Amino acid sequence: MAEQLLTVPNDADGMMPMLDVAIIGAGLSGLSLAEKLLRKKSNIGVFEARERCGGRILSASAPAQVFTADLGPTWLWPMDQPLITALAERLGLTLFPQWDRGQSLYQVQANAIPASYIDTQTHADARRIAGGCQQLIDGLLQHIPERVLHLGHRLLGLSDQGSHVDLTFATDNSVNTIQARQVVLAAPPRLLANSITFQPALALGLLSLMQDTPTWMAGHAKAVLVYEQAFWRLQGYSGNAISPYPSAVLAEVYDACSHDTGTSALFGFFGLPAQIREQYQDSLSALIVRQMVGLFGPAAANPLSVVIQDWSQETFTATLTDRAPTFEHPSYGHRALQLDHWQDKLYFCGTETASRSGGYLEGALEACDRVFTALTL
Repeated sequence: MAEQLLTVPNDADGMMPMLDVAIIGAGLSGLSLAEKLLRKKSNIGVFEARERCGGRILSASAPAQVFTADLGPTWLWPMDQPLITALAERLGLTLFPQWDRGQSLYQVQANAIPASYIDTQTHADARRIAGGCQQLIDGLLQHIPERVLHLGHRLLGLSDQGSHVDLTFATDNSVNTIQARQVVLAAPPRLLANSITFQPALALGLLSLMQDTPTWMAGHAKAVLVYEQAFWRLQGYSGNAISPYPSAVLAEVYDACSHDTGTSALFGFFGLPAQIREQYQDSLSALIVRQMVGLFGPAAANPLSVVIQDWSQETFTATLTDRAPTFEHPSYGHRALQLDHWQDKLYFCGTETASRSGGYLEGALEACDRVFTALTL
């Protein structure tokens, strides 16, 4: 692949100087930062390895139905998360409570009769976004000019040139280099440490910290089952089901019906680790349906569709280390990931760098605000 220097035309001489800010990653943090910066700086670019925006925010439509299911983040908590709540309000999005009414189920073994109980606390303050969390991304994109976005750009390396940073990208048919006065890495630190080169090399302590920072939910997978009707509600069940035994395909199941109840669905988090999911990938849908029948009875036997999203298989989310998922919430927001590097030219952004609500949507926005302040002081 031939390497070339990317330039952007302007009115003066056909060439535009380097970018003021290059943002790597078009997830919630990167796009939010771009939207805020555009109010003060027009000469910025957002570069995304995928051919879509959103990162770990992904909402999939069910076949032939006006319905979206969240395959990444699902909930926000307005009582404790003011930033994401304010963004949703500013974008005109509708929030609705997670359905928890009715009997919840707890199954200790695959063949055991599930025990029922009432749970009114797990999602007492949780809210979902009508149309899915993808509405956050779509709303932000309404305020970001197309010229700013560069999809299909995989960052290979960064080189500190003193007055600026050279960024080398791989695209479908070439390797390109652009220049920016400041660079913001709005992507998981572990992924960055494993996929790009830094010249000069980062301090060993910083690189080790990046490698030791788990990427939230990167080792996990979700499944959504769409049904003709919400039979569990009709039977007096909430849709909540906990299956903590080792062979459970889905360890947790919850109601995923649309806010207007126009579409009926359940979603669940996989209990099987990544290696086992990969081994049984051709039969996962059938195994999930069998588990649902064991929980909810014969009415669960014929879903309209089963959608599986395995984040451990996503090249631009997970590394091999992430395939062993973290079940306890990691400690995020290390100070070294909140400082500038390369003399104010390099910043880390993204939810794993947030001091508060790291890993959540709220954390992505907290990191955005921190970097925005640093770039505009």
